[in-house]
Order: sequence, then C-alpha cells, then structure tokens
Amino acid sequence: ARPAPGRPAPRAAPGVALTVSTQSSKDETGIQTLVGDYKENGTNHGKKVYQKLQTIAGHEDIKVYLYYWDQRDGSDFSGWWFGDQVGGTQVWARCASHGPTPPRAGWKVPWDAPRAEPGLLCVDLAGAGGPSA
Repeated sequence: ARPAPGRPAPRAAPGVALTVSTQSSKDETGIQTLVGDYKENGTNHGKKVYQKLQTIAGHEDIKVYLYYWDQRDGSDFSGWWFGDQVGGTQVWARCASHGPTPPRAGWKVPWDAPRAEPGLLCVDLAGAGGPSA
C-alpha cells in the first residue's frame, strides 16, 4: 500500500531529525557514544545543531551534539563535529564538509585520524531513505 498523497511514509520516531549508525564490526566506545537518534536543538554558525536522544550507559551525564563550526578558527577546525557541547574541547568525530546538513559519510573518528574509514560512521537524515533493513 502506498501512502496517501501529501503524506510520506513514516520512517523515524517523532522528533527524530537524523540517525547515526555504523557498519563497522569493531566495538569501539567512541563509535557507540555517537550511534543513535538525534533531535534538532538550535543553530550554530548558521546551521542546525542536533542533540542525541539516547543516554550513554554508565555516562548518563554526557550529552552528544552534532554541530557545524565555520572557518573563524581556521580551515583545520571548520566543518561538522560530534562533541559533548557545541564548540567544546571534547570532540569525537569531524567531517570537513560545509554543506547545509551533516554529510552521510566522510567522518574521521577520532577527529584527527589520518583519513575517514568508510562505513565507520553514517549520518542519515530522518526520512532520507537510508539503507533499508
């Protein structure tokens, strides 16, 4: 059955703006910290900020944000970031993309890794038709 015109098929829970996943079989704490559903939570440097909805087992007080940082601190610090606060010093991953939304791929984990590992971190906007299960 197809959805009625003007009504897209539901794909994500209400309030979920994007989902972060991994295709890696490695059980890395850094990756598991980032994997989950995110909601919109304001803006930074002209682009949306996202906050992870799930808490981290054993670290319930740590929050995870996905945000954009412009080139005011130089090109080495610009792009999309995962961190414990917007513009903070505790960061887990970075992508040097400057698009209006976080890119699906190209994430360096940790943020200063020599290169991005394909499939290590995937960011899918809600309803954007990510990989089907």
